[in-house]
Amino acid sequence: MLTRLLHSPIPILTPRMPLVKAACLIIGDEVLNGKITDTNSRFFAQYCYRLGIQLREIATIGDQKDQISSSIKRLSAENDFVITSGGIGPTHDDITYESIANAFNLRCKLDKQCQDRMRRISKPEQRHDAEALKDFYRMATLPSGPEVRSFYVVDELWVPIVGISKKVYILPGIPQLFEKLLNAFEPTLKQLYDVDDRNPHLYERYFIKTRKSESEISAFLRQLQSRCVAVSEEIKIGSYPHYGMNFNTVSILGLKEHHLFLVELVKESIQKLEGTPITAEEEKKILIPGELKNI
Repeated sequence: MLTRLLHSPIPILTPRMPLVKAACLIIGDEVLNGKITDTNSRFFAQYCYRLGIQLREIATIGDQKDQISSSIKRLSAENDFVITSGGIGPTHDDITYESIANAFNLRCKLDKQCQDRMRRISKPEQRHDAEALKDFYRMATLPSGPEVRSFYVVDELWVPIVGISKKVYILPGIPQLFEKLLNAFEPTLKQLYDVDDRNPHLYERYFIKTRKSESEISAFLRQLQSRCVAVSEEIKIGSYPHYGMNFNTVSILGLKEHHLFLVELVKESIQKLEGTPITAEEEKKILIPGELKNI
């Protein structure tokens, strides 16, 4: 495998693209009280990793209007691409649209395009009485203003991704919808942020398996990370203990533009740690319940 690493093709770099900084805001009391397990943040982390987007923060908050507004203000001020998940249903605690609208001094109003799609796709008038219909159309009551744009990226779904100020994008919390919409949004995202397969910020990651304990390797890893910072703060050295299996793995993560430097780190780590290189797929296979899954 090391031979393949040393002779793998090095991408020709185009003029440097700006690093896109991202954040994810998970909204819902049911996440905080343990009723449901959040999988959307993990999916979004993998999504960003694949596209070379730097995910800087994942925040989880409850269904509180002031907290939603203040959180989205802060995250949008610090990042280029912010997504939210949850709180856009028909019930009283679904307040994401109005809370985010408030953060940007916008009003919410019934969006005719969204309502028309609802009627065509879901035919709610055939299923709901007047009161239920009113609640149903709460989901089409969207932030409104010149900086608001609704993206309908899946033909068979009426729910949009609501974008505000080309920075904040509001998605549903249901994982199947969240994932489907985000995947379909990818071509639009690449256009909006000038992200494509030539992006020098695309990541590459290497794993090394060693029989040495974390205490035995910690000094070397600390020294290795210090050297990496001088090259790029995007190069991260990590270690993962595999309890009861008598070995650990070391992760070396960086950008494709630093490919040669990363390969040298891998060579040095194999030598110093008396280790062997393994693939990301092999690392996932040796994980046991209770260990880190999001690799």
